[in-house]
Amino acid sequence: MKVKFRPLFRWQWTVLILLLFSFAGITEYLVFQERARQHNLSTRQVVAAAGQLRALIESEMNGPLNLSFGLAAYIKASQGQVRDTEFEILLPNLVHQGRYIRNMSIAPDNRISYVYPLLGNEKALGIYYPDLTEQWPDITRVIQSRTPQLAGPVNLAQGGVGFIYRIPIYLPDDRYWGIVSTVLNIQSMWQLLQNRASELEVNVALRRFVDQEQYQMLLGESALFSVNAILLDLKVADVRWQLAVQAQESPLQRQGWLVRLISWGVSLMLWLLVLSVFIANRRLAQTADAWQQSEAYFRTILNSAADAIVVVDHTGRIETVNPAALALFGYQAGQLTGKNYQQLFIEAPQLTEQDVTIEIPGLHHDGQSILIELNHTHIAHQQQKLTVLLMRDITERKRIEQLKEEFVSTVSHELRTPLTAINGALGLLVGGVVGDMAPAQQQLLDIAQQNGQQLALLINDILDIEKLAVGKMQLYLQELDILPLVLQAKNRNLPLAQQSGVQLKIRSDLTGEVKVLVDENRLQQVFANLLANAIRFSPAQGVVLIEARLIGLKVRVSITDQGPGVPVDFVPRLFQKFSQADGSTTRRLSGTGLGLAISKELLEKMGGDIGYQPNPATGACFYFDLPVQ
Repeated sequence: MKVKFRPLFRWQWTVLILLLFSFAGITEYLVFQERARQHNLSTRQVVAAAGQLRALIESEMNGPLNLSFGLAAYIKASQGQVRDTEFEILLPNLVHQGRYIRNMSIAPDNRISYVYPLLGNEKALGIYYPDLTEQWPDITRVIQSRTPQLAGPVNLAQGGVGFIYRIPIYLPDDRYWGIVSTVLNIQSMWQLLQNRASELEVNVALRRFVDQEQYQMLLGESALFSVNAILLDLKVADVRWQLAVQAQESPLQRQGWLVRLISWGVSLMLWLLVLSVFIANRRLAQTADAWQQSEAYFRTILNSAADAIVVVDHTGRIETVNPAALALFGYQAGQLTGKNYQQLFIEAPQLTEQDVTIEIPGLHHDGQSILIELNHTHIAHQQQKLTVLLMRDITERKRIEQLKEEFVSTVSHELRTPLTAINGALGLLVGGVVGDMAPAQQQLLDIAQQNGQQLALLINDILDIEKLAVGKMQLYLQELDILPLVLQAKNRNLPLAQQSGVQLKIRSDLTGEVKVLVDENRLQQVFANLLANAIRFSPAQGVVLIEARLIGLKVRVSITDQGPGVPVDFVPRLFQKFSQADGSTTRRLSGTGLGLAISKELLEKMGGDIGYQPNPATGACFYFDLPVQ
């Protein structure tokens, strides 16, 4: 008897079909994820390659060009009086440092008088720039703008094509001296770029913008800028370049056939299990990738640090060192790992729980002593206490500090003494000791005396700031009433104010004696610095207000002028050494830039502080606070 086959129920077919479509959708989703990962990986590789190529171009182009600035600065510092024998020493060194420099030339008065190397560039010697009809308009713009410019590609008079970086030189008296030119070899530069791009398996194109819209192709095809390529802007000698980078081939996308075969081979009843395993593996892969990226990131930071870094465990054994530490102590990779940190020092420091910075002699691998600035700190990693030693070689810094101290001593004993004699002699001459002078002679003597006095003030400021820095300045503190000190400051600076046509006024709300603990002479030096600045920047017939008032347990003395005030961007640097709002060689008002820095140091030694606040109307307001005794 035959058994009749019964078809499945409709709901059973429905369940099977739903399971089939669900499994198919999950499979295609996995394939899509894999393709997206491959695409992102390819994009990251192209972005990384673009960054490397941009760094390569900027370093290889800007490096040789920066050498030209040193030569231009030397000519300017020499007042343009540079002999050919000096160029014979300077130019070979500069050309050999720049890998792609074809030649460097000197053109005083726009005529090339010296070229290095001369071999292969003989035709350039003696060229008069106005005779170069194609290049002269660009050269004229360089001279008129007083700004270095990179021109090119340019057909060279000596043959070939190159980039020309021209620097106009103006002497300190604002006279135009000539041009320093540096010619770069284009072919070698482009060959290096193409070789590197080939190693990274990318196609590149490079263009230079003439203005916002127009550009000139330097390398590669312009079509590369129109496709889906990575575009990066470059800064080469203040000229905007743009780099386009694209993978040589489309990345091979995994089609997910393996995923499909495995998925379809698994029983329809186990598809949830497959999905859960995939999700778990995905999360595990993400965790592993994140850990590897984090490890690589911190390893990169450790290896790129300029200071020596040594990581020590709780027993004193060295776990990790960076390349800077190996170079500092003269070891090879792997020689320090597992050794005791004490072998790096002549007398090893104790690793206390507190973070400290000390100076200590270190021991080089060859037995020589090196002076080290050591900072150690403690961290916890994987339930283990570690000590991080951060070290820096300060041998050269100490040598420079010694040289600086010797220089200051020389200025003190060898320069100030004859300068005092000179100022004294000039004062006698101005006072008429040798009789009446002709008006022209008197004018010259006045100029010499004023500049001698200014030089003496500069030397005294330098000596004061150095004494304060090394802690050798002694203060004689005593309790004094602040108001008589303010009046004394006004009287001392009144001649300078009258000479400039400025009025000095005092305003105070103090009703009785207000004692402060100060060194009288040094406080008057602070007054002199602040009042001199206020008088210098005040307009004729202006008023400088000296105001004293109590603020809590402190007395505040403020000096307000009616001058132009301090530029907002300069305020953070007001009390730094040698800081001036107008630092140009053509500034209207003279000064050393040390007065405010000295005043700040002196007030801090007397327990006070100094500050600045803008005057809402016009001018500037400097103030200092001293504790009331």
